[in-house]
Amino acid sequence: MRRCLVVAILTLFALAGAQASEPEHRVLFIGNSLTYVNDLPNAFASLAPDGTRMDVDMIASPGASLADAMRNPLVTKALTEGGYTDVILQERGGDAFCPAACRQEGFSTLPAMRSAREASRMARAAGARVFYLGTWQSSRETNEALEFGERAIASASGAAYVEIAEPRRKLMQTHPELAWTHADGQHPGYATTAMMALRLWRAMFGVTPTTVPCVAGEVHYHAPKPEGVLHIDLSRKPRTCLVPSDAVRKLAVDP
Repeated sequence: MRRCLVVAILTLFALAGAQASEPEHRVLFIGNSLTYVNDLPNAFASLAPDGTRMDVDMIASPGASLADAMRNPLVTKALTEGGYTDVILQERGGDAFCPAACRQEGFSTLPAMRSAREASRMARAAGARVFYLGTWQSSRETNEALEFGERAIASASGAAYVEIAEPRRKLMQTHPELAWTHADGQHPGYATTAMMALRLWRAMFGVTPTTVPCVAGEVHYHAPKPEGVLHIDLSRKPRTCLVPSDAVRKLAVDP
């Protein structure tokens, strides 16, 4: 009897130890160059407080739409079998654009709707929360059409929408000294990547980060692993911080 009791206690300790070593959050980013330029997943992971158990992965290829992603068996396997607790979807820039004609036709001319809904359905069926991370255009008018489409897609997909376009445009006006656009004139600059990381963290965990988003290792411009799953090594010390510390709250909350 005593022997059985000892075995039972040891088994409980082993199970508790295994559970303690498992990550509390498994996060998957699915996107494209807007996601991997400046290492958004890496910057996001750097916001985790000490002691946080977290895994962060990314599947992203140059110029990829969510429709492209859903044709990739690697993506569908990750969504259904990866054990992720949180999935972030980011569409190719402009694909969610929904001008007046699109709205009048009930989104039937918005191809991005179908792929986002399918990705979200798979993720939620596997027990994950889904977040639809916005993109941006250059003017208030184009941002309005883009955000209309993004909100509609997020709502139809059962995903939480993380708005970027209009807050970014307004912050660019009030803080022009920050690096909003990459030197190529198209991709996110450090400030835009930091803003996405901060607002996404706030949406996912309900708290406003106070830490500067930083990147460990090389800051990527080209896709670091276009044919596979990139795993962010959280043990590496952050090396490149994307914005000054006094910009963090502005990027996370304003306007």
